Amino acid sequence: MKFRIVLTGACAGALVLTGCGAGGGAKPASAGQPEAVAAVRAATATTVDAGSSRTRTTMTMTSGDRTVTLTGQGLFDYRRRVGTVSLDVPKDSGLTGPLQEVVTPEALYMKNATPGVPADKWVRIEVRGLADGNLISGGSADPTTSFEILRGVNDDVVLAGTEKLGADDVRKYTGTLDIRKAHDLSPENQRAPLAAALKSFASPTIPFEVLLDAQGRLRKVQEEFNLASGGSGGKAERTAKVVSAAELYDFGVPVQVQPPRPDELYVADGAATPPAGAPASPAAPASPSASGSASPTASPTRKR
Repeated sequence: MKFRIVLTGACAGALVLTGCGAGGGAKPASAGQPEAVAAVRAATATTVDAGSSRTRTTMTMTSGDRTVTLTGQGLFDYRRRVGTVSLDVPKDSGLTGPLQEVVTPEALYMKNATPGVPADKWVRIEVRGLADGNLISGGSADPTTSFEILRGVNDDVVLAGTEKLGADDVRKYTGTLDIRKAHDLSPENQRAPLAAALKSFASPTIPFEVLLDAQGRLRKVQEEFNLASGGSGGKAERTAKVVSAAELYDFGVPVQVQPPRPDELYVADGAATPPAGAPASPAAPASPSASGSASPTASPTRKR
């Protein structure tokens, strides 16, 4: 199993686990704390009401003894559901870095995502074309999606304690969530990413932990995705764990983010190529990468 950043046909730079389908998630516990469940369920709306924030993101992908970590800084407007993030990429990825992203409800825009694309051009990927709804495809946690799914928390949520986050006292909650439940409880115009994730993950149950401040706002969201490649020839399936985390701070910061103009976009031939976020068939898993690093591939043929 290998990690890679891909650009294929008209798709760009989305981070995927090749040869992977989703494995079974954790089973929800039988008991939780009702007040803890209510606090986490309310946190999404409270955070959206805060308007905007800066973010620090970390995504760690582990398969066997191989680990790839991407870190980034972002700025998001939660009412408009737009944002931007700058990701540091592994030194052996073949990219000059950092990877620039603009996130909108309809599309993920990426720049400096792969060799062969001019440095001043962006590539546009339809969110509905990403198999996971951009939960992990972009190489960072899109906070508007990652905490939207908290609407679907199960009844196993507990208050795990209190701790310091910088100078602030925060409460730590742990539990599991159900993407199906989150989809059904989300506003209709915000369901598309969750509908895509439902098609991607075999188990809708996702373990999570969050930190809430005194105002009930999300200060950190961490979600764990377990993926498996199915195995072949009688061999046991290979599994991978993706831990996606976003820390939110500086609430109310002005956000001036606009999608790239049409003349700033890179367009490649082969629009019929499957989206970069689509998982490969579990029946034909990719062989493990020797280095376990993010490896770029590209097929740029035409630009405008």
